[in-house]
Amino acid sequence: MARSPRGGNNQTKMKILVVDDSELITSRLVARLTAIPGMRDIDTADSLKQTLHCVEFRRPTLLILDLHLPDGDALQILPALKLLAPGMQIAMLTNDASEFNRTKCLQAGADWFFDKSTEFEDVLDLVQRQMLLQ
Repeated sequence: MARSPRGGNNQTKMKILVVDDSELITSRLVARLTAIPGMRDIDTADSLKQTLHCVEFRRPTLLILDLHLPDGDALQILPALKLLAPGMQIAMLTNDASEFNRTKCLQAGADWFFDKSTEFEDVLDLVQRQMLLQ
């Protein structure tokens, strides 16, 4: 289910949308992201439909997206997401981190591809680096 932004103080231009159907992963990621100084604008979604809605109406700067969601594979909507929000960057975060999926996602428009099991911290590092560029 989509949620409203965290906190009311918008000290950063970065808006993040976290999309995962696992409540555990979502809550862990949001908790870690909100601990980053200046990070205040985080939305969440747990389906492709909600993702499209949030991207269209909230215009996130960075989308952290799970590959497999209850209503389909995110690979299907990557090109549409890029059309909806041309400047938005997409970081795939999945447990299905095969080389095939990595290649397909990057070809479809993802900017980064991370394995949940081994590269979770790398996503947080990415967000911190991107915030410095804002």
